[in-house]
Amino acid sequence: MLGLVLALAPLLPPLALLSPLFLPRLLALPRWALGVLLLYAFSLLLPALFAPEPLAPPLALLRAVYVLGLVGAGVALKEVGLRPLGYGLFLLYLSAFLASFLVYGERAAQERLAHPFHSPVGLGLMGALGVLLALHLPYPPPFRVLLGALGGAVLLLSGSRGGMLGLFLGALGGLPFRRRSLLALGVGVGLLLLAATLENPAAERLFQTGLSGREGVWLAAYEAFRAHPWTGVGPYLLGERIGGVLFGPCFLFPLLEAKGVSCPEWLKPFGGYWAFAHNHLLQALGESGLFGALGLLLLSGAFLAGAFGNGLLFGALLAFIGMGMVDNPFSVPSPFRGEVFFLLGGMALARGEGPRGLGLAAGGVALLWALPFLYLATRPELPSPSLRYAAFGREGGVVALEGGEGYLAQVWACGEGCRRVGWVWDAGKPIHFSLQDLPPGRYRVRVLVYSQHRLGERFRFEVAGEVER
Repeated sequence: MLGLVLALAPLLPPLALLSPLFLPRLLALPRWALGVLLLYAFSLLLPALFAPEPLAPPLALLRAVYVLGLVGAGVALKEVGLRPLGYGLFLLYLSAFLASFLVYGERAAQERLAHPFHSPVGLGLMGALGVLLALHLPYPPPFRVLLGALGGAVLLLSGSRGGMLGLFLGALGGLPFRRRSLLALGVGVGLLLLAATLENPAAERLFQTGLSGREGVWLAAYEAFRAHPWTGVGPYLLGERIGGVLFGPCFLFPLLEAKGVSCPEWLKPFGGYWAFAHNHLLQALGESGLFGALGLLLLSGAFLAGAFGNGLLFGALLAFIGMGMVDNPFSVPSPFRGEVFFLLGGMALARGEGPRGLGLAAGGVALLWALPFLYLATRPELPSPSLRYAAFGREGGVVALEGGEGYLAQVWACGEGCRRVGWVWDAGKPIHFSLQDLPPGRYRVRVLVYSQHRLGERFRFEVAGEVER
């Protein structure tokens, strides 16, 4: 029965809510593993008691119960294995291609592959996970080829740089234990070579080096942590302070917004609950302060220590953790993406290995998640740009800046909700954008210019105009 649930969960994510039923399975873990789990729960609950938001304690309790339940389900999965997950991912891939075609039609080849309840970034990571499962587990040969090929196609067409990073880290992590991980490296290299030959915006995105505005989100999250360094603001409550940096106060999955579905009025007050810091270290610091970050680092280190020696488990966990530099792949609840991380962690702890290397692994995770800040802190500061000219019309517009070299720009159209137009522009060149895909209505078009050089800088320039479609 557990295998069936695991196979269905990628398409029916609410099934993961059954995970607290597996809390008793935690008692089968070694004492050191139980100690780490209790410390993690304590690192959530104690800061929440003193956090500025009254909802922090109950939300911290809900997260602790849910995460520990997922780890318990992972312990139970030791008897079942991960093979059923591959079948569920296969169905998820098919549904993503079908949904993208139904929404975009003939334009589907020029859009990032998406899903009704997955972002392209998260979908890319699930594609990478499918490749790893296909290479490591004994599926029937025809299905193994299909799963690996579809997983690679999803990763490529989603344009997920984080997912590609996850594939390479997952392959490198498994290499000391399984020679088959060399094939995963080969798949990653092959996908990049294929992407270089395609005239596809999603594939071309794999070679972009910009951070897509994450700098502004990181800064907002860091400011929340600096205001409450010991307690944070509470689990799930950080989004209220960072939710408007890149997106509007409430946003849905891109495929739904492309269909013209925006947040209803009753949902807008809760939009911050699914806005994230795009870095797991900053997310933990902003939500639960220093103690909460320490708890998450120790838990991640314990998962890696427990998985050491198993190529698939260690590699897959490292894929999630590596992507945590620039995203939040295991924030939960999620569309059965983050849940997989804790299931893998439960399976790793259930192997019964000792805690050797736990501190080293936790320290390595901390350094990995801190790499973006080292990059930003060492970049030279640029002078602020200024407006040269701007024109907005019902079909699109153009904006040109003086001194925009070295800056990136995003274009947003805000009506009842906000949706991104295109992706990222080089602000050193005229920014031409089209609004032809927007449904009729009145929009405020915002061109946001930001620096990719220092964490301590906010968005440096904004040009806005009203248009009627």
